[in-house]
Amino acid sequence: MAKKFTLGDLKALPTLQQSHTDELKLDTGNDRIWLSRMTVADGMAYNNQVTVEVYTNGKWSTTETYQAQ
Repeated sequence: MAKKFTLGDLKALPTLQQSHTDELKLDTGNDRIWLSRMTVADGMAYNNQVTVEVYTNGKWSTTETYQAQ
């Protein structure tokens, strides 16, 4: 998934699933986009961390993380 979502883009999407620390914002079956609710104060590298996962060979793998602005 090449598109980088802005924080506004992600907040406008419905939350499909909520984990302990993240909200699933997009799930195509092959790609997932998570928006972290944790901050730098919680030990994250940056605020508003986006995690991109891709389903390959029967498992989900993180392919990218970035700060949504």
